[in-house]
Amino acid sequence: MISILLIDHAIEPDRRVRELLAAPRANNFKVDRVVNYREILKGFRSKAYDVCLIDSGFGNGLKLFALGRGMGCTAPVVLVTTNHAAEVLEAIRSGVADCLIRDELDAPRIERAICYVVEQAQGATLQIERERRYLALLDNADAIIYTHDLKGKVTSINRAGERLIAYSEREILGAHMSQLVEPAYRARVQNMIERTLDAQVQIVERVEFLTKEGHNLTAAVGVHPIYREGKAIEIQVIVTALSGLEVSELQEARDLFGGGRVGRARRNTMSQFTYNSKPARKAHVASEMTGGFISRSSHPPLNHPQS
Repeated sequence: MISILLIDHAIEPDRRVRELLAAPRANNFKVDRVVNYREILKGFRSKAYDVCLIDSGFGNGLKLFALGRGMGCTAPVVLVTTNHAAEVLEAIRSGVADCLIRDELDAPRIERAICYVVEQAQGATLQIERERRYLALLDNADAIIYTHDLKGKVTSINRAGERLIAYSEREILGAHMSQLVEPAYRARVQNMIERTLDAQVQIVERVEFLTKEGHNLTAAVGVHPIYREGKAIEIQVIVTALSGLEVSELQEARDLFGGGRVGRARRNTMSQFTYNSKPARKAHVASEMTGGFISRSSHPPLNHPQS
């Protein structure tokens, strides 16, 4: 059952949403019709509706929409408009979820519009909740998890990264990722990035990281690309600190399969061997927990030199 707040200011009896919603097809809707200002305010304050439908023949639909948003009503809004492109465009730009043209009103169109915007809003709510859960997992993970763009600029880092590397989020955002890597390992990391972009898979290797104080941190590092609309836009890096035994496991795998001039098949074998080691599995699990990528900051970095 979809609950609807119907603001009924229509002046054309044969084109009123109220009459059309009373059709048998609309029996899955619970409609609360409000007319006067006091009822409208009460409806906005209640925040109990899945969708708000504004049917006004006085040209004040957008004012009512702004009033609702100002009072904290977050339900998607469907607005009945005239057949003027400028009015529809202004409504959409203002944040209205959908528009219905008054001259084309019928019960099926109203039903489709309502179901569509409610489904979209529920999907957005689920996505927000999913992102919150991922952020909680990311911030409570033992591994350092950070992302950088394809030019190497750091775009996000979790709490473990701030704690173990000793850089604050504000300090590291916008800095080049090479700042975090011991100089002797920078070429290896760059090679990992190139390989993961080429093969579109996660790659795990041993890398030495540098803390803010200049201490070395030996870690299994997993990198994999982040995609948007089929295009790689960033790299996610999972850094799992290693014990002495785990360092030996990864080094043995690298010595056995990674030395000299090796073909693709042999490199794939090494990747599989390394991937099955304990530290690599830990890095993979951390990657799966984050679901790919959730950034804790969308703000551009400040006070970092351009490279």
